[in-house]
Amino acid sequence: MLEPGDLITHVTLPAPVANSKSLYLKLRDRASYEFALASVAVIVKIENNQLSYARVALGGVGTKPWRSKEAEQALAGATLSESSFRNAAEAVLHGARPQSQNGFKIELAKRCLTHALKLATQTA
Repeated sequence: MLEPGDLITHVTLPAPVANSKSLYLKLRDRASYEFALASVAVIVKIENNQLSYARVALGGVGTKPWRSKEAEQALAGATLSESSFRNAAEAVLHGARPQSQNGFKIELAKRCLTHALKLATQTA
């Protein structure tokens, strides 16, 4: 437990899944030092032209970043297609309720996730 005045000096994370690819995509108004309007972090592993592993986190569209198990379930075993990626994006934001001035962020986040998955699953 952190006490007032404590300082975090490092964080240890588990090793990434073997043969996976990760990507972070941040959409913002200006090019530098701007808060994200929407952001997505994805980690994917592809086997036989399908997603065998996927982890998804979103930011900029809620009060705090969050991991989306709904998107991960939608992507489990999915083929590498824009429709599969869009279905995952729909699953993440199903039932989202925007505030009065940020309704555009729902569609923006869906497009951000779809694009991030397309980029992360492109083969070299």
